Amino acid sequence: MAEPQVFAGAEPFLVENGNIGVLVSHGFTGNPHSMRYLAEGLASAGFTVALPRLKGHGTTPADMAASTASDWVADLERASAWLQQRCDTLFMTGLSMGGTLTLLMAGQHPDLFKGII
Repeated sequence: MAEPQVFAGAEPFLVENGNIGVLVSHGFTGNPHSMRYLAEGLASAGFTVALPRLKGHGTTPADMAASTASDWVADLERASAWLQQRCDTLFMTGLSMGGTLTLLMAGQHPDLFKGII
């Protein structure tokens, strides 16, 4: 299956800085562009930041219709693994549905995230 065409500005945002990482999640029907200002601010403050593009977002309505909450959790799990390889301490934040996914991830991994924002 071919990779979906991603809208300009909807690309994931990954910056490797210090040993404290922040996982950032955008909301439903959004894409990384909507949270990039926060991710850039965190990166400027010295944090390592992962802001993935959740499956079905930032592409087409058909891609969105074919995606599920399980896909979005898997995307966040992959981003979390990327952060774990680089950081000693992790935090997570999200907007709207991304906030719900933040709470879900924190509940599933109570020893991984030191806090939610």
